[in-house]
Order: sequence, then C-alpha cells, then structure tokens
Amino acid sequence: MKTATLKYDLMLFIVAVMWGTGFIGIKYAQDCGMSSSLIVIFRMLFASGAMLAIFFPQIRRLTKIQIKHGVIAGLFMSAGFLLQTIGMQYTDVSSNAFLTTTNVIFVPFISWFLLKKRPPFKTFLAVAIGFLGISILTRVFDTTISFNLGDILSLLCAASYAMQIAYIGYAAKESEAASFSFVQITVTGLVALTYFLLFEQGATITPLFGTAVWITLYLGIACTALPYWLECTAQKYISAARSALIISLEGMFASILSILLGLETITWSLVAGGAVIMVSILILEADFGKKRPRLPQ
Repeated sequence: MKTATLKYDLMLFIVAVMWGTGFIGIKYAQDCGMSSSLIVIFRMLFASGAMLAIFFPQIRRLTKIQIKHGVIAGLFMSAGFLLQTIGMQYTDVSSNAFLTTTNVIFVPFISWFLLKKRPPFKTFLAVAIGFLGISILTRVFDTTISFNLGDILSLLCAASYAMQIAYIGYAAKESEAASFSFVQITVTGLVALTYFLLFEQGATITPLFGTAVWITLYLGIACTALPYWLECTAQKYISAARSALIISLEGMFASILSILLGLETITWSLVAGGAVIMVSILILEADFGKKRPRLPQ
C-alpha cells in the first residue's frame, strides 16, 4: 500500500475514533436533560465557531459551487445527526452506533442509482449478511423484544449518512476541505434550530444543563469540526466506499467505550450482531476475483 494512501486511511481512522466517542457524549448530554435538537444546535455552533476561527482565510473565499455542494451535503448531514441523536433516546449506545455503521452498505446502491452502474454480486451478499447482523443486534428473533423506534431511526440515520458520504466523494475534488466542512456544519445547525423551534420549544432547562453544554463543546470541536475537516480532506484521494468502510469502525469504538464506562453490559446479541455487521462491511472491500500468482515450478 502506498504511503499516501496510508496517510489518508489514518486520517479516516482518527475520524472513526472521535465519532465513536461522540456516541458516548450524546448519551451523557441526554442524561443531563438536554433535548436532541439542542444537542445538535450547540454541537454545530461550537464546531462552526472553531472552523471559522481556524480556517477564516479559506472560508472567506467560498465560491458558489462550494456553497452549493456544502448545502446539499449539509442537508443529508442534518438528517443524519437529528435521526441519530433522537434515536439514541430510544435505544442503547451500541445498537445506535452499529446500526449507524450500516451506511457503508447503502453507499454502493446510492452509487448505482446515481451512476447507473450495477454493483457486483458481493454487494448483495454483504447486504444480506448485514441485515442478518442487524436482526441479531436488535434481537428481532427474540419474541419478547421488538425492533424499537430507536433502531428504526438509527437505520434512517445510516441511509442519510450514506447519501452524505457518497456526495462528499463526488464533491470533495471541487471543494476546499475547510470551507466545504464549514458550510455543511452551518446548514446542519440551522436545520436543527428549525426543528427545535417547530417541535421542541417546550424543552425544559435542567440543573445539569450547564454540564451538557460543556459536553457539546467537546462534541463540536473533537467530534465534528476536526473529523469533518479530516474526512473532506481524505475523500479527495480515497473512494467513498473505502472511506465508509474505515469510518464504520466508529461503531466498534463506541461499543467498547460504552461497556468500559458501564453504560451497558456485554450481551450475546451485541457481540454476535456487531461481529456479523462488521463481516458484511469487510466483504464489500474483499476482492474475490483476484487471482493468486502462480509459484514458479
């Protein structure tokens, strides 16, 4: 593997680690009594502020095409963030995180729709195995537990993120990374503010609200501004499918942290379902048609 590719793979690996910690931050902020839309609003406020302070020279040179790409990607991003954060209210951290990682399965189908190019057979195999993993993770085979609202919202979040990742892969080459990220983050904050004004104005201010704000400061800088700049930079040189595969490790990191922090316990469905989903993700990048070189006689 070329050194340049390793560099961008490492950037996306950092994105996965930071986003993995983000699931824990969202859960803590909700436990402090902050509503879902307010979490997204404060998160994007701090993220856009950090981006503006650090990358102002680049952002001030925004072009119309960069604004257009940023707004489109930002709409997908805002849907993903709101669905993910609201979904966390109704399911545990690991389920939310692993179901979010299934966006990597949707990316090839979105490319099929956009590019009119049929995916290879391994894609359909990965989808079948992925949905088996989702079924195990959400315990749909257990007659006493049903597929809950949080799981459904997490899957819709995955589809939104898949659209965003695919579009970033398309638009990144025409956009400067910091400016592109700033527009996406700003659009997401504005959409979250609109949602709050329409549906969550009655949200109460709890005694722990101040603590939640500090948590969103971490979410905004460490889990949004930095990762999105890294992602938009790396996707100039790495395909959307490869990017999604590496980023999907966020689910693994989120689950490990959740267990270590005592937010949930290890269960058979968590281990088995998560493992099956990860196998389906790896299948997407496997090259089954590659022939091994023959050894000299």
